[in-house]
Amino acid sequence: MTTRSTLKIGSQLALILGALIPLISSGWVGMPLSEQPAVLLATLALWTAGLLLGYRAFVQEKDFPAGHPAWRRICQFVTAASATLLLLGMTFGFVYHPTIGTSFLGTDFTTVLMITLVVMGVQIAPDDWKAVVKDARVVSLAVLIRWLIMPLTGYCVAFLAFRPFLEPELAGSLAIGMMLLSTSPTGAASNSLTLLSKGDLALSVSATTLNVLIAPFLQPLLIRFFVGGTASVDAVGMFLDLVRFVLAPVVAASIVGALFPGLIARIKPVLGPLAVLSLTCVLMGTISKGAPAILDNLNVLPYVLIACVVQGLAGLMLGYHVPKYLGFNREQRIASCFEVGVENAAIAPALAATYFNPLAIVPAIVYGKTQNILAVTIFVRKFQKENEALERREEAAEPAVR
Repeated sequence: MTTRSTLKIGSQLALILGALIPLISSGWVGMPLSEQPAVLLATLALWTAGLLLGYRAFVQEKDFPAGHPAWRRICQFVTAASATLLLLGMTFGFVYHPTIGTSFLGTDFTTVLMITLVVMGVQIAPDDWKAVVKDARVVSLAVLIRWLIMPLTGYCVAFLAFRPFLEPELAGSLAIGMMLLSTSPTGAASNSLTLLSKGDLALSVSATTLNVLIAPFLQPLLIRFFVGGTASVDAVGMFLDLVRFVLAPVVAASIVGALFPGLIARIKPVLGPLAVLSLTCVLMGTISKGAPAILDNLNVLPYVLIACVVQGLAGLMLGYHVPKYLGFNREQRIASCFEVGVENAAIAPALAATYFNPLAIVPAIVYGKTQNILAVTIFVRKFQKENEALERREEAAEPAVR
């Protein structure tokens, strides 16, 4: 076994052990940060050791040239290890949800999310926006694919996962939750995942914008059609939130990037790691808010979990492969993958609590976590490996061109 392999195994063992210790110590239900200080210190120590071992393995694998700045190596490692860092953030948010859920991260995580959106915006050049406007067909198709795939698959999955196994009333409440989820618009997380995967950012942001704008009109109609209920959505409030948390930071940052391209080029190495760290904090906050509802409904959790995994895989896979037959290039298909499969899981719980049985909240909460796990561990990692392979081929081809 090579030294690099040993380092990787040691890294994974330390990270896993660091997650298991607080989970077991809390009885798998979480605890406040101050409840067991020794456990918290053990977790942080093991995770630090695991990341350091992972960094050493990464450096050996990349074989950086002499004189390569250490800070750039660290930035590249943070970007490459994004899946691991996001999972650690979600684990920490669940274990310590009583504290994280009432902290800034749990109550105002949208402010942290704006950091990720700013990072995206400065990297969208004017030519990118021109390309989207010029090819409105791609944006329209990406939005259409999302509104066809997710409600249909959500209805089928809910019918197959709940009705044969649960009492009618229980199955009905969970089915409503799945449809609320499937008819909610995409959120800014899809933009962040597109950024990490080097997809078409301008297409992702444009599709998210359209999805949010049309959701207030489509969602009540689709819910009535599929489950016979009605739901009203504050379209004005949603639009204002979109302007405040998505459009404003992205557009403002894009203008700054266009005005100061030299500055953006100099700080570009730190943009990826900054997006990873901010998204980690966002996921930590969101899972901490949903942990109590999950723990209160453990009896239906296996059925909901299966439904959410199937729904997530279907949305992400169809969102990536269907556009291939519509002429999308690889970057556009990556954006479509996350625009279809990654939903804004904050809207569905609010509708469920207002108009339906509280149990309808559970699918949205579970999907909000499983979609990120599936997207990060399978799809982001897949796209990043493909990107690295493409970069190696391009680097190998450069001498021949010269």
